Amino acid sequence: MKTNRTVAIIGECMIELSGQPFLPQQQRFGGDTLNTALYLSRLEPSLHPRYITGLGADTYSTLMKKAWEEEGINCQSVITIPEKLPGLYAIEIDPCGERSFHYWRNDAAARYIAADSRFTTHLNALPNNSVIYLSGISLAILTPKGKESLLTQLIHLKQRGITLIVDSNYRPRLWDSIPHAQEWFEKLYRLSDIALVTGDDEKMLWQQPILTEQSIAQRLHQWGNQNVIVKLGAHGAFWSDGIDTGYIAPKPIDSVVDTTAAGDSFNAGFIAAWLQNNHLPTCCLWGNTLAGLVIQHHGAIIPHKVTDSFYTLIKDNHDTVNC
Repeated sequence: MKTNRTVAIIGECMIELSGQPFLPQQQRFGGDTLNTALYLSRLEPSLHPRYITGLGADTYSTLMKKAWEEEGINCQSVITIPEKLPGLYAIEIDPCGERSFHYWRNDAAARYIAADSRFTTHLNALPNNSVIYLSGISLAILTPKGKESLLTQLIHLKQRGITLIVDSNYRPRLWDSIPHAQEWFEKLYRLSDIALVTGDDEKMLWQQPILTEQSIAQRLHQWGNQNVIVKLGAHGAFWSDGIDTGYIAPKPIDSVVDTTAAGDSFNAGFIAAWLQNNHLPTCCLWGNTLAGLVIQHHGAIIPHKVTDSFYTLIKDNHDTVNC
């Protein structure tokens, strides 16, 4: 089903080095919001989600942008900052598929976009029925001035009727302190319409090790979110629309190779289903199914031919939805 809504995704994509230190490494690119944009484009090829980020004028930036366009992502809102470069990270993966990261991003181009006048221009050009998606990382990487500017712009966009979807993606190393992060997350959550949060993130951010999905949803509904999804990793997802709630469990995955982009791909599957006016349990099923495909392969971006099997799996798995 084709949607007539524009989807804009705000965030950062970095150069990725994958492999053991000082041995031959693979060069890729990755970033939570870019991963979501790419998978959303694959599931809905006619959508052409707009990616709003910052890049430099270097060859790495040029090649990344070209690759995004080849994936069907609209790059007209990518802001070029000639004196800056993309961020860089190295990823190590242990035998169990778990990851550790090393980042070089403190002066990356994406850090400065929200304070750039072109950022405001691109947002103001969005149609009134648009959807904006961003994550806690999208907010965390910005300069202090950029954070203020982003929230101001989102307030204006909400007044125009634009829907805001927020993924938690809390990363402590990107914040000065826990109270600082809590302050900004609350501001962002109070503007969002749909919260796609991770249970472990919420426990860590709010310093509550024993925090139920129901209490997370209750707080986010009180802050104005119409729909709340709590991602639970291998246990699937909990959903709440403020009246009804439920759990959607994924089919077990026998061979987990790499959990990179599991949450990002879940979000893409969820949004694709939501854009087609599916109910929340079905949206979570789509998210679980896509994430299940992704974690069976190395890297954040899996081969196209694997993604192409998604709708067949959805048809096979549809009877697992339990409202």
